[in-house]
Amino acid sequence: MTKSTQLGMMAGFLSMMLITVLYLSDPSLLVDGYERLTLLIFAGTVIYGISQARTTKLSANKVEDLLKQDSEKIEDESSDFAPFAELLRLGFRIYVIAFFIKFLFVYFLFNYYDTSLIEMVKDAYVKVFIEHKNPDETEAIFQQRLAAFKEGAFGPQLSDFLGIGIELIVGFVISFVTALFFRRDQPDY
Repeated sequence: MTKSTQLGMMAGFLSMMLITVLYLSDPSLLVDGYERLTLLIFAGTVIYGISQARTTKLSANKVEDLLKQDSEKIEDESSDFAPFAELLRLGFRIYVIAFFIKFLFVYFLFNYYDTSLIEMVKDAYVKVFIEHKNPDETEAIFQQRLAAFKEGAFGPQLSDFLGIGIELIVGFVISFVTALFFRRDQPDY
């Protein structure tokens, strides 16, 4: 199992534990957005994974020490450098694996285990919809729009490509910034 898979699974299972604790303490915490704290777990794991890939075995040697070494013993030093693309790929893989583990857990929690969570989300969205009512709109038109809004899907959906895409873009940005910060390119000498 690769390092990115291990770290991604670890972050995914830690986020599942956090969501479970939030659900058991008060299910309304999931509706209020505290589930987004899992993003901190993902970011921390991406940073940890990329920083570990950047560690090096290089050490300062005297010229005499280098001359004493056999040419067979000298390791390939290219593994001591971490190019940007490699770090980006590692970080993004970690995020994607963790995100899909969390997404599947939330999907089954909302759609199969406790469907009352979907009604809680729907109530919260309807409340926001009513608070942001257009004052120029007639009451009949508003009630029609409200009825159409209530007919929508409010739980996590596998067909929500826009939401999944936005989450993956967030993961790419986190991985990009972290890889940019931790890259160590091999010098040209």
